[in-house]
Amino acid sequence: MRSTNDTFGQSGTPLGGVPLRAVIIGASAGGPREIQSVLERLPCGFPVPIAICQHMTEGATAPWAERLNECCPLRVVEAAPGMRFEAGHVYIAPAGRHMRLIGPAHTARITLLPDFADALHVPSIDFLMSSAAEVFGSRVMGVLLTGMGSDGALGMLAIRNAGGATAIQSAESAPFSSMPMAAAELGAASEQVDLTHIPGLITRRVEGRI
Repeated sequence: MRSTNDTFGQSGTPLGGVPLRAVIIGASAGGPREIQSVLERLPCGFPVPIAICQHMTEGATAPWAERLNECCPLRVVEAAPGMRFEAGHVYIAPAGRHMRLIGPAHTARITLLPDFADALHVPSIDFLMSSAAEVFGSRVMGVLLTGMGSDGALGMLAIRNAGGATAIQSAESAPFSSMPMAAAELGAASEQVDLTHIPGLITRRVEGRI
C-alpha cells in the first residue's frame, strides 16, 4: 500500500493527470455517519456521479438518502432501475437489492437485481464496485470506509486491477476497521487515509490533480 503522497498505481504508472468519471463508496458498520461526513465536504458542482453501497436493513435507505440530500451540497437519491448515472448526483443502493452500473461509460445507467443465494450482504459492495470497474475501467475511484467483514475487498481489487484509484479509511480513524483492512490485506488499496482527508483526496483524484 502506498502513502497519500504517492501518485503511482500498482503497475508504476502515474494516476495523476487524468480526470475520473465515477466514484464508488462502500461502508458497513459505523458507515452512515462517516459517509455523511465525506459528502458534506465535497464541493458543489462535483463533476462526476457517486454511487454508495451502505449495508442497511430494508426500508432504511430511502429516508437516509432524504436526510443526506438535506444536509449535503450534492443531490442524493435512493437508486431506482434505469436511472442515468449523472454528474453531481449521489445514488444510494437500496437495501434488499444489488446495484449494478451498466455502460457505456458516457451513458451509464443503474440496474437493480434481486438477492443472490450466495450473497452475504444485499446490496453487495463487491458487486457494485466490480460493475463500475467494467464500465469505467481506469476512470473510476473506489473508496472503502468503516465496516466489519470483508465485503468490498474484491470489488476494490477489480477497480485497482482495471487501473482505477482505490483508497481505504485508516484503521485509526475507522470505528470498525476489519472491512477496509481486508482490502489492504488483499492488495486492493493503493492509499490509506484518515476520514478527514478523504473528501479532499476524492476531489483531487476526480479532477486529475494527483
